[in-house]
Amino acid sequence: IGAWEFSVLIKLQNIVARLVLTISVVVVAVFISQNALLVPWVLYVSVGWWMVNLYWILIYPHKTNLWFKPIPVRLASSFLLLVPMWIALITLHQQHGAEWFLLLILIIWGADSGAYFTGKAFGRRKLSPKVSPGKSIEGVIGGIGFALVIMLLFLQYQNIAANQYIGYLLLTVLVSSVSVLGDLFESLFKRVSNIKDSGQLLPGHGGVLDRIDSLTAAAPFFLLGLNLL
Repeated sequence: IGAWEFSVLIKLQNIVARLVLTISVVVVAVFISQNALLVPWVLYVSVGWWMVNLYWILIYPHKTNLWFKPIPVRLASSFLLLVPMWIALITLHQQHGAEWFLLLILIIWGADSGAYFTGKAFGRRKLSPKVSPGKSIEGVIGGIGFALVIMLLFLQYQNIAANQYIGYLLLTVLVSSVSVLGDLFESLFKRVSNIKDSGQLLPGHGGVLDRIDSLTAAAPFFLLGLNLL
């Protein structure tokens, strides 16, 4: 569903083309998920790709023609956005169990919710006014704080030594920050495409992609970081 919605954001008008792209993304994701040797490489590529996306966000609206107008670049973005997330979530569940999978979801939820409420109460400085005017630096900081609380509560119930907490807390800061990047990247495409929501599947909440945009960036970073701890 996310691939179908993203095909709209990249301005694929032909329904057949959108269907082919959606099926291709699913097939590639399933293939890679069944080939363990490919998984780390996909995650590393994803990290590099998100660093490039950060650059596009920082310089927007300049050089939009480099990443939006070329059709091959738009098509590649579909795979690079969704396949690594799918791979990361499946691998996270397989290697670390359902509790760590749920933790990632809770961290993203905490960061999103914390950013919203903190931004409403204290937001003064805009994070990226040209891409997403509603986001503030204070909101992001508040979101990270909420996520850290969730991680601390989780660690209390895990067999993890207290002297190892710092690594997990730093990972939480990283993942929470990167989740904002995923949100901004989708906002960037919606702004260029002049589309308010990625879809209408969830009335009042937009499309599926609007719900998982933070996860697209956060999941690969979380899995890589967790494997390093």
